[in-house]
Amino acid sequence: MRFHIMWRRINEPEDAYRDFFQTDDVDEAKDFAMRLAFDEVNLVYVRDEKLGEIVRDFDALKYRE
Repeated sequence: MRFHIMWRRINEPEDAYRDFFQTDDVDEAKDFAMRLAFDEVNLVYVRDEKLGEIVRDFDALKYRE
């Protein structure tokens, strides 16, 4: 899977991030990340394994290729 939604509770250490969900669809990754981030006790990011970076702009063309 290309996109990994990573999350941890706000009171956990920085290295406690873990996979919540994996998908090949950037829109689905954004949806899951937004749902997790809505709860104020979660810290969330989406990692693009193909490019080896954190997704910063879900609308960027490079994530749709």
